[in-house]
Amino acid sequence: MNRFVTAIVLSACCSVVLAAGATPAPPTIRVQQLERRIHDLINVRRTAAGLAPLRIDERLIRIARRHSEDMASRGFFDHINAQGEDPTARGKHAGYECRKAIDRLSFREGLAENLSDVPRVSRIMTIGTQKTYDWNTAEDVARLAVDGWMKSRGHRDNILGKTFSESGVGVAISSKDIYITQLFC
Repeated sequence: MNRFVTAIVLSACCSVVLAAGATPAPPTIRVQQLERRIHDLINVRRTAAGLAPLRIDERLIRIARRHSEDMASRGFFDHINAQGEDPTARGKHAGYECRKAIDRLSFREGLAENLSDVPRVSRIMTIGTQKTYDWNTAEDVARLAVDGWMKSRGHRDNILGKTFSESGVGVAISSKDIYITQLFC
């Protein structure tokens, strides 16, 4: 009998909350901490493959973050921005050039880039006219981005690229999505 009364009280309580229609605020995601977490997860994958970890390059972070902010504010998702600049051109525009020796006679020039667009919400449940949101946490976002990249050959090749030694991850958060840019030099 006591369990039955408790169940009714809990049901009434939850019904009031649902009836109020209050949507809980999304969790706070600190951009710099998320950028660092993504960088760390990338290095876990690199060291597991027998590669040296990538060093953090603050200049690449600023260039990557600017691109993520541009995508978030303009609502696009592409390696080419509205000015027609690819990652290497955006780097040069910011005064950053990447040139890496491949062997004694050849070199590679330019930046490589991975992009990810992770939704803020992992699931929306609707009961009648009420909606419940399951928000992605910063850890969810970091893992979804890195796991997604590792399942894509081109992105994986960037992450496990033997000639890359520096990286910068830039994040921007919109009301619906989290835009992530990772640059490699």
